Amino acid sequence: MVFLFASQGLGYDAWLMASKLKGYLKETRRPIYSAAMVLPFLCVYHAGTFFLNTTTINGADALMIRLLGLFSVHSMLTSAAVLAMCFIIWQVRTRASWTVKSGFLLLAFLESLCFALVLLFGAGWLFTLLSMAPSGALKSIADLVLYCGAGVYEELVFRAFLLGFLIWALGRLFNMNQTAAAATAAVLGALIFSAFHYIGPAGDAFSFGGFMQRALGGLYFSAIYVTRGFGITAASHAIYDIILGSILR
Repeated sequence: MVFLFASQGLGYDAWLMASKLKGYLKETRRPIYSAAMVLPFLCVYHAGTFFLNTTTINGADALMIRLLGLFSVHSMLTSAAVLAMCFIIWQVRTRASWTVKSGFLLLAFLESLCFALVLLFGAGWLFTLLSMAPSGALKSIADLVLYCGAGVYEELVFRAFLLGFLIWALGRLFNMNQTAAAATAAVLGALIFSAFHYIGPAGDAFSFGGFMQRALGGLYFSAIYVTRGFGITAASHAIYDIILGSILR
């Protein structure tokens, strides 16, 4: 009889734990959590570029500024405005709550840190094999600023925009089902994401190892984006770049 009650208690505890986990995973996919997670990195990036008075900005940020410049929209905060507009539209369409639970937000940052560490150490042997290292170490606060911007704007361009467009296009043009379209889009998006780092005068010198590192990283972040949403993906990317550039190098 005692064993029976103990078993029932353990079953209830497991159910309660699973229920809390399910609630956390659902809650932190809401747009307000994504906005809260990228806000610190955005503040560091835009405040840093302003106070450092530097003309060096993240490539994805520069791409959006240039594209919108074709429509006579000229501002260093153009990308931030686009991101804010996306959050507002996302929030309004989903009619989600505006409240943020501080405990869940902290757990989401810890989750992002775990995702970054998995990419850093879980596949460390492969990175070493292919000489998968960033183009340079953290030489100044300007590099930290750029890493913060990369985490947000590269995820906005290559995951939120490009991945979403590719999934839609593959389904519409080639009648692929959702799973096949998502898998194909993830691979194509990862290759485009990697190639982007070698374009233009500020691009890195091409190497096979570096290209593969970024392509695999693109696939990894695509998987996080699909399963955990934009905010955790952007934070994971930024934390990964910061740790790799400032600590491991």
